[in-house]
Amino acid sequence: MVRKVVPEQHEGKRQEILAAAHRCFLRQGLQGASISMICKEAGMSPGHLYHYFPSKDAIIEQMANDYLTSLHGHFSVHSQDEKTATILLSELWSMKGWDDLSHCRILFELLAEAGRNERIRTILKENTDGVRALLTKALTTGQTRGEVDPDLDPKHTSAVLVAILDAAPMLPLMTADLDFEESRKLVTTMISRFLKPQQ
Repeated sequence: MVRKVVPEQHEGKRQEILAAAHRCFLRQGLQGASISMICKEAGMSPGHLYHYFPSKDAIIEQMANDYLTSLHGHFSVHSQDEKTATILLSELWSMKGWDDLSHCRILFELLAEAGRNERIRTILKENTDGVRALLTKALTTGQTRGEVDPDLDPKHTSAVLVAILDAAPMLPLMTADLDFEESRKLVTTMISRFLKPQQ
């Protein structure tokens, strides 16, 4: 008799596996973490894990999609009536400290993997295109309101902003005793001054 799959339970188990994989990837890297390590972290056998994901690559692909969809969501919940800088820095301002940014550090592993894995590179590009579309819209609206320099090309500027925001979680990895609030304010000041119309 074939066991009936309960969607909620199935998805719950998939999320448990992804969380376990995330912890392994942060400790060992995407290349260093093996399926056996992920299974041990998740408390299940390889046969059980393969019921939910056919391979480690499938786990990585799902993780890339989930992370970037979450990032996309930070931008999309804001009204276009809000200040342009608030929309652009929405993910950074949703955090309470550097510990809240630890989940973002998997992005650096994904970026490295994208250099070797065409599928991961495609996922990154597709999701980044979605984020850039939202940023471009916010920048264009900001230009209409006189908040953003009209000489800036919104599409090109959106790509540069994505690079700046993606780099923010690296700060505590490179520099000790870095105050989160002060760092966040400095990034906000930098972006605000960059966008400000020329006098």
